[in-house]
Amino acid sequence: MVIGEYPWVGCNKKSMPIDLTEFKELDAYAQKVNVKDTVENLVSVLLQKAHSDLEKVRAIWVWICHHIEYDAEGCHNRELSLKPADVLRSGKTICAGYALLFAKMCSIAGIQCEYLVGRSKRMKKHAWNAVHLDGKWHLLDCTWGRCRDLGRCNDFYFLTHPALFVEDHFPDDPKWLLLKQTVTCAAAAFIFKIK
Repeated sequence: MVIGEYPWVGCNKKSMPIDLTEFKELDAYAQKVNVKDTVENLVSVLLQKAHSDLEKVRAIWVWICHHIEYDAEGCHNRELSLKPADVLRSGKTICAGYALLFAKMCSIAGIQCEYLVGRSKRMKKHAWNAVHLDGKWHLLDCTWGRCRDLGRCNDFYFLTHPALFVEDHFPDDPKWLLLKQTVTCAAAAFIFKIK
């Protein structure tokens, strides 16, 4: 597996050139899709308006961010199912459930996707995803992208440039930093202020 190298351009917060306003219609459609019987049926309906792999990833991300709630109590529930079908039915989960559902939906859509685990500034253990688009890997986080205030997603966590993503996400496998230079454990401790 070849991990892409991303030149840093300070003004670009994304790992590929995209204009999020171009997704306005697709986002509105994805928000309105209300299929919860099976993950396969959901993906089939959701992708009717998505034509490129990028649009498929965007539709999946927006749907999850709008329709799945964070289950704060679930963090302490060892019986909580993280299976994508169960997350779909319940409509709530924790970070691992978000990332597993995203990976399953991408797999159905024919998009190469990785389930990643590591640490974050907010959580000792966290999960997110990487997707393969246009010959490179790109990072995203449905948990932190989920809709909160005013029903809007936090687009910062959609295809975030790796140099920005590492500010609050550190994968267990450093190759998923997707950076030219490896971040050492000492640097991660500084970034995350781990004691």
